[in-house]
Amino acid sequence: MLFHLVKKDFLLIKKYLLLMILIPIAIPILMMIQASQLLGLGTFLMSVIFTVFMLYQYVLMAEMKYPKAEALLCATPYSRSLLVKARYAFLLLMFAYSGVAYNVLSLFFPKIKFLTSYSYLSALLISVILFGVYTPVQYKLGFEKTKYFFIVLIMGTPFLLTLLTKININLDLTGLSALPMFAQYPILIVAIIAIIFISMNVSIKIYSKKELL
Repeated sequence: MLFHLVKKDFLLIKKYLLLMILIPIAIPILMMIQASQLLGLGTFLMSVIFTVFMLYQYVLMAEMKYPKAEALLCATPYSRSLLVKARYAFLLLMFAYSGVAYNVLSLFFPKIKFLTSYSYLSALLISVILFGVYTPVQYKLGFEKTKYFFIVLIMGTPFLLTLLTKININLDLTGLSALPMFAQYPILIVAIIAIIFISMNVSIKIYSKKELL
């Protein structure tokens, strides 16, 4: 059942699927040409934020066009809890695709270096923090009141990454580097799972109490 709900989100944005395919490819190539010093985790994180947030917004906009469809869907065997879980699965799939696209580019462009598993986990942690905060707020306030957060994030991300590079702040979460390697990975994985679990449960509670048209 979860598969069909995730598929529903993809069908809602089917006319933007080409955009979804191109963004994680275009951003690293553009950064390679214009700002090669940002290649690496920063570029990958930017492609994730652009890809996931843009497609998320397109899903929400598509749902706004058919406000009664959500209520009808909840009247079927699909529970509200499952609808929320499908949304998180959709976001994680977008992250996974961005990672695959970056890896493929690394095969063809020497300047685009392969990222380590630690870097991917670091990027996933940063991503789930962003989406873990945004998603419950979006369920609570609705798309109209939260869409400006998306605009600010998209506009501010390139400037933030440039600033972080200039002041030599390491995005690799090297605060964990003092720990043994066998401890670093479990800490990141547990943190990611915990944030997703907490955010998902908060979203489910909010959505369960929400009145649908």
